[in-house]
Amino acid sequence: MDSQIYTVLTTIHHPDDRIMDWMKITGNKTIVVGDNKTSVDWTHDSCDFIDLKSQKDSSFELAKLLPENHYVRKNLGYLFAIKSGAKVIIDTDDDNFPFIAEWKKLLKNDFNKIQLRENNDFTFKNIYTHFAETNIPFWPRGFPLSLIKESESIISKKNYSSTSVQEVGLWQCMVDGEPDIDAIHRLLYSSTPKFLKNDSLIYSKNNFCSFNSQNTLWSDLELFPLLYLPSTVSFRFTDILRSYVAQVVINSIDKNWGFYPATSYQERNEHDLMCDFDSETSMYQNMFSIFDILYQSVSSNLSIIENLINSYQSLVNNGYVKSKEIEILKSWISDISKLLKY
Repeated sequence: MDSQIYTVLTTIHHPDDRIMDWMKITGNKTIVVGDNKTSVDWTHDSCDFIDLKSQKDSSFELAKLLPENHYVRKNLGYLFAIKSGAKVIIDTDDDNFPFIAEWKKLLKNDFNKIQLRENNDFTFKNIYTHFAETNIPFWPRGFPLSLIKESESIISKKNYSSTSVQEVGLWQCMVDGEPDIDAIHRLLYSSTPKFLKNDSLIYSKNNFCSFNSQNTLWSDLELFPLLYLPSTVSFRFTDILRSYVAQVVINSIDKNWGFYPATSYQERNEHDLMCDFDSETSMYQNMFSIFDILYQSVSSNLSIIENLINSYQSLVNNGYVKSKEIEILKSWISDISKLLKY
């Protein structure tokens, strides 16, 4: 039986030969989404490259609405993957390279799982306190800054227990080398702690933590609409906002998501840290308000798509994303609904 696992990434850089390792995991060519800055002669034997013209010539409504020179062109990669038959999507970046054996272990669902205890109200739990031991503050990009040193955000053995849950539709995996941290951490500290090989951790009811788009496994078709990356927020905020939207929606229904040990390593592309900081400022200034709005926007009585629309409409109503977001989101929903036959 042909593999139904696809890797999706976007790039403006020439291919690194290690990109072929993704195909060794999935059995399919990696879907690579280009943009204006990507070389028109970009090619690699292990990849299907989708240039800007091919995107616009596609049948996807979304292609004409997404901004150019923007990370959110990646949304089209998800659609092309689903059109190709994807039932599992590995979401990654061009400077991340896989540990093949670890990915195969994850895909076989052959590992130990533990689960956070449920809370009555939403609680932020810093996943890096589970996968690292360090004396310096260490947090994932997008985690509320005011909670970094708070004891309630730290994960310890008293917070979790064994679990009978087997089906987890979304795993965010750690990344060795250059983990996903923000510009604040990189400006303050010269190095980052190493991740431990601790058990995977399921985030049960009312537990939340930011996650990114650089090393994530989406294995539940019903959750695929939540892949949507918003267009009217900054580059360093788009995947973080997506993560919080996905979490509150999953939190309202009978689905599971969690964090897994490192399955990839990153050799980070060149970044201007002050530009990164500027791109992250709006994310941090309004994080609590944004999350509270999202949390109040979803309902267990609504479908995933209805909750998705309500989440972004609430953000529009409160001025945190632009009204254009709804038009783009509805095109995404139209495109993906045709593919998934909703």
